[in-house]
Amino acid sequence: MRIALAGLATSHPYTDARTLTRHAELVVWEPDPERLRRFTDEHPGVKVAGSLEEALAGRVDGVVLTVPNPAVPEALAKVLETEAACFVNKPAAASRAQLERLDALPIHDRVLSSSVLRFAPAFTNALAAGIRRPGGEDRTGGVTGGVTGDVTGDARGEVLAVRATVRHDVGLWADGYNAWQDTPGEGGGTMVTMGIHGVELLVALMGPEVELVGAAGARRHYTSLRSEDTGVMALRWDDGVTGTVEILGVSESESYAVTVHRRDSTETIVIEGGGDPVRGLGYEGTIEAFLAMAAGAPSPVPWRETRAVLDVIVSARERA
Repeated sequence: MRIALAGLATSHPYTDARTLTRHAELVVWEPDPERLRRFTDEHPGVKVAGSLEEALAGRVDGVVLTVPNPAVPEALAKVLETEAACFVNKPAAASRAQLERLDALPIHDRVLSSSVLRFAPAFTNALAAGIRRPGGEDRTGGVTGGVTGDVTGDARGEVLAVRATVRHDVGLWADGYNAWQDTPGEGGGTMVTMGIHGVELLVALMGPEVELVGAAGARRHYTSLRSEDTGVMALRWDDGVTGTVEILGVSESESYAVTVHRRDSTETIVIEGGGDPVRGLGYEGTIEAFLAMAAGAPSPVPWRETRAVLDVIVSARERA
């Protein structure tokens, strides 16, 4: 199998490669020489391409696309021409203009863009164990850890509200690292880049018929940020279930939680890296799903769900 890593704009493809190298021949393209050097120091046997076009030339079974958000639509358009499976590292869009450019592309059913947390074992195991009604649609394509679906039927009628809490420190940006990620009009800032984790989990649980009804952000600690270090979103599904996403970008540790409130009970799923963050936080499961796509399976996350997630976080960016 031949996989192209198109861009190293964030830390994610460095992590992705640790799983991919066990399964595929890799070719990497990255215009920043320092990022590329860091990658090739860790993976000296990887073929280096001089351009995106060169990375995509010839036979390519799958592409992991990780470029700054403003460049995603143009780069994804080139990837789509190859008809290869594509994983777009989150978020695929961080502004309304970027999202509209994505909407104009012919995105097929082997394009995946998701927070890796959707594939975290703590989350997928909880879904499989019954936090959603058993018998809901399973679009895993045979990939363990790729369970996706929503709370349906009688079980959904019992749900009063849901909440996701994201604890992920953003202090790295306070010193100017990857400034484009912290810039609201480019990478979306904390509201988008960290908020997507919470929105993704709630959409995976409750479905894509959701809208944002409010959002707010603040700088409570990292005053040099261009965006915010704390945020909150209020969501509502079409049947009246409400949701909250809490974003805590000032945190001593990284963890994520999803809470489902019913009249007679409250269930909480906690996602942590533990001793193996690549597995515990869902990186490994995401790449397993991507490799299944590279072998011909459809994305386990339908694009309409991804589009719903992107609309919520873009709307939150506009309101915060």
